[in-house]
Amino acid sequence: MVLSSPPHATAAGEVAAALGVEVAGGLADSEAARRLAESGANQLAPRQVPPLWRMAWDAATQPFIVLLLGSGGLALFLGEVRDGLLVMIGLVPIVAADVVTEYRAERALEALHAASAPIARVRRSGQARDIPAAELVPGDIVLLRTGDVVPADLRLLEADALLLDSSALTGESLPEPGSVLADPIDAPLADRRSLAHAGTSVVGGHGLGVVMATGAATEIGKIAGSLAVLERRRSPLQRELDRLVRILLIAAIGLIAITVGLGFLRGQPAGANLLAGISAAIAAIPEEPPILLAVVLGLGAYRLLRRGVLVRRLNAQETLGAVDLILTDKTGTLTENRLALARIVTPGGPVEGPAAAALLAEALRAEDDAWRVASGAHPGSFAMAIGQALGEAPLLNPADLLESEAPSDAHPYSSTRTVAEELALGAPEAVLALAGGEQQPWHAAIAAESDEGGRLLLLARRPPGGSWAPRAILVFADRLRGEVGAAMQVAREAGIQTIVVTGDHPRTAASVARAAGMEADRVITGTELDGWDDARLTVELPAMRIVARAVPEQKLRLVQAARAAGRTVAVTGDGVNDAPALHRADVAVAMGSGTQVAREAADLVLGDDSFATLMGGLREGRRMVENVRKGLVFLVSTHVALLGFILIATLAGHGQPLLPLQILWLELFIDLAASIAFEREAEEPGAMRRPPRPRDEPLLTNALLGRIVLAGGFTALATLAVVELTTVAEDHVRWFAYTALVVAQVVRAYANRSLGISVLRLRANWFLAATCVAVIAVQVALPHIPPLADAFRASPLDAAEWGVVAAIALLPAVAAEAIRRLGHTWVA
Repeated sequence: MVLSSPPHATAAGEVAAALGVEVAGGLADSEAARRLAESGANQLAPRQVPPLWRMAWDAATQPFIVLLLGSGGLALFLGEVRDGLLVMIGLVPIVAADVVTEYRAERALEALHAASAPIARVRRSGQARDIPAAELVPGDIVLLRTGDVVPADLRLLEADALLLDSSALTGESLPEPGSVLADPIDAPLADRRSLAHAGTSVVGGHGLGVVMATGAATEIGKIAGSLAVLERRRSPLQRELDRLVRILLIAAIGLIAITVGLGFLRGQPAGANLLAGISAAIAAIPEEPPILLAVVLGLGAYRLLRRGVLVRRLNAQETLGAVDLILTDKTGTLTENRLALARIVTPGGPVEGPAAAALLAEALRAEDDAWRVASGAHPGSFAMAIGQALGEAPLLNPADLLESEAPSDAHPYSSTRTVAEELALGAPEAVLALAGGEQQPWHAAIAAESDEGGRLLLLARRPPGGSWAPRAILVFADRLRGEVGAAMQVAREAGIQTIVVTGDHPRTAASVARAAGMEADRVITGTELDGWDDARLTVELPAMRIVARAVPEQKLRLVQAARAAGRTVAVTGDGVNDAPALHRADVAVAMGSGTQVAREAADLVLGDDSFATLMGGLREGRRMVENVRKGLVFLVSTHVALLGFILIATLAGHGQPLLPLQILWLELFIDLAASIAFEREAEEPGAMRRPPRPRDEPLLTNALLGRIVLAGGFTALATLAVVELTTVAEDHVRWFAYTALVVAQVVRAYANRSLGISVLRLRANWFLAATCVAVIAVQVALPHIPPLADAFRASPLDAAEWGVVAAIALLPAVAAEAIRRLGHTWVA
């Protein structure tokens, strides 16, 4: 197709001629077959999803997984079957979670196929017939009817009261009329009335269009192409775990080298030496944080589901805690995504009560498509909204109708003539022209309502033998959700910037934003945004609140600019147009009622579509991340205490300070149970009045790591003192030291329920308290259960020894409590 200007800016007849088709007869079957072979099927190319074995291989070859597998294998080789199997079994849930998550993510592009209509009605060889939409080719003449999904990108040739819902592609909340007239050449996507795009739907009237693009060349196809090259980056906590793994692996390698090297220098047997090395490796390699993260996020997903938020990718939950910018769609998220009658007004003011009901009844009779319902036709959007406002729409008797005319380009209003009257309902200026005269009060009322951003229809009536007279202005709108205003206030207090990005008209977007309590003095349009370079966009971004008439590329550009500026971005959306931005966001949030494309590209799906539900999810995300941080503080302090104790005990001449089973019991069971109990910790006071954590700031800052080292180092040194000062059997000394480490970690777990607030000010966490008591009870009982006592080489402690254990455990907690009361952050 060769045109001097784009199809939307070219006359309909020229487009059809350029495509080599006769509108009356359509393409010949032979020509359609030739073009199908040339252009390919009207569908998106299938994406190759990596096989499950490949996903499993990638998950199982992460560095810490490989090291733990190696340690477990070496233990099995040396005959320590129990220790080796425990290490390997602990890795199964980690690998499985990775595989399931990646598999579901790979389905995002496949969902784009669902946006295409399976059947299309076309003219071929002079006949109208239904064919699979995949067989459409450029030049096909497609017939559009109410209820159809547009099967390809079309240039409209006929539009008879045609109303198109393009919200899935443009974000435009209200249906727009189709037109055969050419649009301005620079008209943005949302303003191109001469086009009907694949994936949009016909909600009123009927029309005719010529196919100008199929498959990957459609707007949906272009979106699919942009998604194919996008990669989701690792989340903040994944990066945090990578950092911790690197630190602890370096420590592990050094500790193993020191332990094994000193053992050989001292002449210890090779088998004992390697077992000491395995103990050191198990103590150093961080196997618990990934398990902690998987379990806590799994429980968090259940909590979010109870709030109406379905979690599709677990790591998105922890990213919620760092979100400082939300790019939200307007339609369906801030509003109800339903065309409804907002009010009825006249120059004298609003009309309510019985007078309003009478006007609504007239408006329904004025709608051409309302009379067709009795014959089985679908009512149009305006007729449906009027009927809903009446409560129960009366079924009009076709026998009362003398004639009716649907809206068209020549007269953009519906008109009907009955035995009792003539009625017109449509574009205000056009209907007002019927009445003649200056009608200044009506013009003023129309202008005032236009500034509010709703869709206006003017109702006029002419009695038999009389003149046309305006009756009322009907204002239609996609109304704001009731709970959105309070949610916006929470976002402001939490330091989260919100930008409404919509395909709607600037006035409509500003009206909704004002109703939600947002600043709406300045509205940026997509055209204005295109005129900015990246530097200007970066400067303007912090002050932006509304972007209207936006197209998919602009929403994606906003995400990229925000991320380049170091922001953590959440994007909401429900349409095909939102998929690229969703795919690139730190947190992608889709609407449950939105397109399958958006849902499959998302991390979270809102069951009720509401922005308020998203803010509830953000609140839960902050609580969850803070609790994960507490769990990590606890786990890292465990490693510091164990590593420090094993290192200094080895340097002091103790060949194997702790047994592998003891370390595994402490790390994989005691520590993990206690750290998972942090998931039950309630939100700290004032959590939603603090600014979000910067994206590049780690959960465990250098200052916090320093305090962790101090706390864990104290435990290690105090435990070594126990070993050095106790002159009894080696197994008893080891058990004494091990008990001190266990009890110290249990007390540390409860004392670190908050790092900046006194524990006495917090609401009780009975689950964590019960876990701590249970761990100490098991530690007391182990020496008295013969099989376990033999496996752990455990022996009972006397009262004096328990006193030493209590002192080692409680001193850091008491010190931390005193420091926190002074207003400082500290680790027990």
